[in-house]
Amino acid sequence: MFKGLRMIGASAVFAFAFAAQAVAQANCIDLKTAAEVEKEVVNDKGEKSKVLAPAATVIPGTEVVMTVTASNTCKQPSDKVVISNPVPEHMTFVPGSAIGAGSDISYSVDGKVFAAIDKLSVTEGGATRPARAEDVKHIRWEFKNSLQPGASAFGRFRAVLN
Repeated sequence: MFKGLRMIGASAVFAFAFAAQAVAQANCIDLKTAAEVEKEVVNDKGEKSKVLAPAATVIPGTEVVMTVTASNTCKQPSDKVVISNPVPEHMTFVPGSAIGAGSDISYSVDGKVFAAIDKLSVTEGGATRPARAEDVKHIRWEFKNSLQPGASAFGRFRAVLN
């Protein structure tokens, strides 16, 4: 979640205080979170490509790429590594954008119950309806393999600043 999201004119400045959590063996997992935006660059040959750059200032409507990297800092493998990360406040999850090699990805509308997005529902005005992208509040990556000493794994998703 963002603790400091301040509107300045037509832009927003991010002060990151993510609440990403990792579950693994006793304090062996170090988490680092990055928020980046895609920028187009042109090389010496005039060829265009996209790169990720830190998201210091963005305006509403900007798509931000969120990456949480889990690194095993212990001398033994870490089993059952799970990263759970909130979608930042004032942002909407981009459907289909969550990735994480070697992991099962699930979503939550309340931070408690995780499932495939098509298995989630919300109650609105006394009626239940299927969850939509704007309802997703947390994303969870459950890594299938042990994280070896010194190794890293990551989960990534995109969200748009409202």
